[in-house]
Amino acid sequence: MNDQKQLLSISKKAFLNVIYILLVLILSAGILSLFISPGEFLRDSNGMVISGTFTFIDNVNYPIWRWFTAPFEVLVGPDALSVIMIGLFLIILGGTFGLMHQTGGIKVIINRLIYRFRNNKYTLLRMIILIFMIFGAFFGIFEESIALLPILIILSLSMGWDTMTGMGMCLLAAGFGFATAITNPFSIGIASDLANTNILNGVFYRLIVFIIMYGVLQFFLVAYAKKIEKNPEKSLTYDEDLKKKQELKEEVDFKVNDENKIFNTYVILFIILLIGIVTTGLLELIFSLSIPAIPVMAAIFLIGGLISGYLVTKNMKYTLKTYLQGMLGVAPAFLLILLAVSVKHIISNAQIMDTILYYLSNMLEGSSPIVAILFIYLFVLIIQFFIGSASAKAFLIMPIILPLVSLIGISSELAILAFIFGDGYTNVIFPTNGVLLIGLSIASVSYSKWFKFTYKLQLATLLLTVLFLIIGIWVGY
Repeated sequence: MNDQKQLLSISKKAFLNVIYILLVLILSAGILSLFISPGEFLRDSNGMVISGTFTFIDNVNYPIWRWFTAPFEVLVGPDALSVIMIGLFLIILGGTFGLMHQTGGIKVIINRLIYRFRNNKYTLLRMIILIFMIFGAFFGIFEESIALLPILIILSLSMGWDTMTGMGMCLLAAGFGFATAITNPFSIGIASDLANTNILNGVFYRLIVFIIMYGVLQFFLVAYAKKIEKNPEKSLTYDEDLKKKQELKEEVDFKVNDENKIFNTYVILFIILLIGIVTTGLLELIFSLSIPAIPVMAAIFLIGGLISGYLVTKNMKYTLKTYLQGMLGVAPAFLLILLAVSVKHIISNAQIMDTILYYLSNMLEGSSPIVAILFIYLFVLIIQFFIGSASAKAFLIMPIILPLVSLIGISSELAILAFIFGDGYTNVIFPTNGVLLIGLSIASVSYSKWFKFTYKLQLATLLLTVLFLIIGIWVGY
């Protein structure tokens, strides 16, 4: 067997670009710990902040040398399980897609899609965006979207578009859906429980927001795809995409003559994966059962990927060897996850997170409703930079926000809307978000290029969400 080119592999340039950014953020978090006094809120038995209980803490010493050990400390800290599971999922993902690529599975699936939508390619683009947004809005699916990113990037390249369009169909759509939450159990579900309000309260306004944001995103991506199709040189990933397209034209490593067998085998794998994702989402939504989707997906990809590979090749030795090579191709991304989580780790262990919350909440008191709701939005955006988890952020922020908004005359539903706006959209632009870093690593795209691609969309989104919140005040939402 020849040296294989892996479908999922980490570009050295993109990898170093993100490393530099994360190191700067880690140092910035450390410097903050030198100038902000440590403090803490009391918490109830569920870990929720008790408003009005903040006190400053004396004799807290967080030494500078711990800034540099933070990436190792997170492996034994409270986020250790989450970090390890995401890292393992990424590595397993690399193995499965590497095997699919080498056995021709990716090529066959893409060819079938191209043939089916050869005369309606932009209908396909709009449909994929809608599907990913629906999954995010209703089931809280964001991290799980990474599983389909390689397929969508290759589909995009095969349709005459570029890597950015593929990432937009996947990451942007899932992120926008997550933020434009309808029944997202991880953001609006938990926030509604904390506010003692039904998750469907105010859902009509959120549906209007969803429709508008879908229109904005599909217009942005369709316009961009048409521009790239007309003039490929305008793509930010033009040179990299030329290499990817050339690799797609090359013969697969392990030739299988029966294309129907390949197609059916791998399609069944993805159907099982989809069933697993939707089932965990429904169980969370309907029965409030907390079943982490990442371990479920990792198990499906590991077991299903190996079985599918063997059924296609009838060669277990080749299957295992190719799977291992695919895993090694994405292993460096695990370091990016450790560095990203280190920013929150430093802020938390220096015990300045509660102090930041305390100062920000004090600034909110006595404000007018419009100023207050926009400040809440900003408040969430700041905390979102350090804590990407929607559920963790809800338990931290909502107990502080809810008593304040009731005094100012803002409804719980509008406060929750500001929370989900601040929590979701920045998942696809803040460099401390682990899912974004994984996506950039898989696509071999530098953060600077991704920022250049998305910043105008993010600015438009910021203006629109501010407008939605102000209109919410005007109409008494």
